[in-house]
This record gives sequence, structure tokens and C-alpha cells, in this order.
Amino acid sequence: MSDKRILLAISTSRYSKHLVDLSITEATRLEGDRIDIDVLYVQEEEDLARVGARVGDAGFLGLTTTKDLLDTLAAEHHRMAMRRVDEIRSAAEEHGFGVHLNEVKGRFVEQIQAQAKRNSYDTILITRADRPFISRILFGSEADRVARMARKEGLGHVIIDEES
Repeated sequence: MSDKRILLAISTSRYSKHLVDLSITEATRLEGDRIDIDVLYVQEEEDLARVGARVGDAGFLGLTTTKDLLDTLAAEHHRMAMRRVDEIRSAAEEHGFGVHLNEVKGRFVEQIQAQAKRNSYDTILITRADRPFISRILFGSEADRVARMARKEGLGHVIIDEES
């Protein structure tokens, strides 16, 4: 048997509770001498900047207030993501799986691609951003881009979690 690795990608807006359970289910399904779950947490600064621009466009709160609001929002997203990481660590420990956390800033798809190219993964787990189906058809889906990229470049089997 060989070592098996799972990449679990979470981000500023993608850190579902169900994804935690799915990562343990997938790790249990794999057979190997050692099974590791690499958690990639992508802090999507562009998304937060877009929110800041909307707040600024909707009404002037003042630069300090707007910055404080965005800092608070970023801190809350980080807190929730770290809660999911703690849940993954706890569940993985019960099964004897290793967990490694890598926190990066940037674009979700590009960071997953870079991580997957650096390591060999059997499975890549992601969740969709909560957007209507018609929006994904019209404007595309980052989750679908990850799946296409991974398939094209042989970076691992992608599972897209549809639950939150």
C-alpha cells in the first residue's frame, strides 16, 4: 500500500460544515499506509475588496469605519474557517489521519492549482460558493474551473460539495 493525500480547499467564503464530514468520509474510503488531509485555506482578498467597494458605493461611512468593517468581516471569516480546521483536525485524529494547514492569500482557483501541482493528491475536495444555478451558467463557476483544470492536468479527482 502507499500513502494517500487529500486536498481540502476552503476559502474566505467556502468553509462548509458538510465539507468537514466529507473529508473524513473520503479519507476513510481511501486505502493506504498513511492518509493525510492537506487543508488549503485561501484568503480571498479580492472578494473582501469588492465588498468594500460596494459598501463605499452604497453610502459613505468614512474611510476608518469602512476599513474597520472590512477588517471585522475578514476576521470573522478567518475565525469560522479556523473552526472548520479544528473540526477536521479533531475528526482526523480519531481516525489516525494527518492534517496539515497551509494559509495563503490570493485567488481560489489559482491557489488550488499551485498547491495541487506541488503535491500529488488522490482527491481534491471543494465546495461551491452559494450562487444560483443560472448565475453559474452565465458567469461560470470557480468549482467547475478547478475540476476542469485538475482533470486536464491530472492533478487528482475533484469532488464538489453542494451542501453548506
